[in-house]
Amino acid sequence: MRETGNSFSFDVVKWLMAIFTALFLLQHVMERWLGSFGHYSWLGLAAGPVLHGHKLWTPLTYNFLQNTAGYDGGIFSLIFNLLGLYFFGGAIRERVGTRRFVWLYSTFVVAGAVAWLAVYPVGVDWPLFGPLAALSGVFALYCCYHADDQMTFLIFFVVPVTAKPKFFCWFLVALNLVCFLFYEVTGQHSPLWNGCVANLAAMLVAYGYYRVLDQAHPFGSSLGARIELPRWFRRRKKDATPRFHVNITDRKDLRAEVDRILDKINSEGFGALTAEEKRLLDEARDLLSRH
Repeated sequence: MRETGNSFSFDVVKWLMAIFTALFLLQHVMERWLGSFGHYSWLGLAAGPVLHGHKLWTPLTYNFLQNTAGYDGGIFSLIFNLLGLYFFGGAIRERVGTRRFVWLYSTFVVAGAVAWLAVYPVGVDWPLFGPLAALSGVFALYCCYHADDQMTFLIFFVVPVTAKPKFFCWFLVALNLVCFLFYEVTGQHSPLWNGCVANLAAMLVAYGYYRVLDQAHPFGSSLGARIELPRWFRRRKKDATPRFHVNITDRKDLRAEVDRILDKINSEGFGALTAEEKRLLDEARDLLSRH
């Protein structure tokens, strides 16, 4: 019901993808052409400087550095990050909205940084960089919302594997846990990827957010019995929706009322509409079809 126009639409997922790509190219220029690697110490998350009060911006900036070398880095690492952000990040943004997605993504980044700083006493003193922690949180939240859907992954971009997202999520948790317990805790680099404890922390935050928001177990089983009053003892909840009529000939009033009804559908579902609100939607649809 809003007037059409050249309004600017901010897509945070596409902006993040553009930022990752631009910074990846800039890193290549600095490393291959200029021979400079100072950005890793300046923006990467090293626990020592942060815990001593230096480089306090790195718990956020480490997320925007890319691994440009090695078998787990380079252009394939960038493609993997961009695809994960596009498919899973886009789905989460569509579900929770742009503003909440920004807060969630930032929370995943900070949670990964806090976990990385927490394991510094056991010997994890090398720098952390890359968006894998935040992407792990986004993927875990996607698996919570779509636990029983069918999803196909291309292993090494060649072998297709189809399973439910919850199984992929448990597999990813197991891999990160093994790498953390048998490598990072002992002061060794993981053979798979860097920052396994940061990935686990972000995934744990995603699960906690889902549990607090929806009060449902993402993997089907109930965590406890729900205690409810008998149906005959519960009082019927009265409809608190104000009842009033809208002048359907006034397009401004009609547009405002239809926007309110659409917001109600988005937050409470179509079943929450009253008979009067459903009638108004039908009349608005007929009016638009005639004009």
